Amino acid sequence: MMSNNRKKEEENICRECGRAFYGRRDKNFCSLECKNRWHNRVVRERRRVRTETLAQISRNYKILSELLAEDKNSASLQELAKAGFDPAFATGHRKGSCRHDDYSCFDISYYRSSTKVFNVRRRNAGGR
Repeated sequence: MMSNNRKKEEENICRECGRAFYGRRDKNFCSLECKNRWHNRVVRERRRVRTETLAQISRNYKILSELLAEDKNSASLQELAKAGFDPAFATGHRKGSCRHDDYSCFDISYYRSSTKVFNVRRRNAGGR
């Protein structure tokens, strides 16, 4: 009767090394080493993505700040892309009341159309 109460052991494939092993149905790894290796790789990848994202947002902020320092409040996306600007990275987005969406990169706000960034402005420190 003991065998009826125990979970059936099945052949599984290790998520890390790909070897077949026997164990509980919900077991994903053949050993603790494989489990740790897999989780460490996942954490490392997430950290890499986070670092790259923050680097691109910082690059966008620097480019927008330089635009403001030159007393410009608009530029073509093509021109900005040459400088390293990636429009997919922003710290905020909101649907505009007119045809254009309102984006922000920390304290700098701007509108973006399909071809250019315009109305670039720094928000007041005290509010919006």
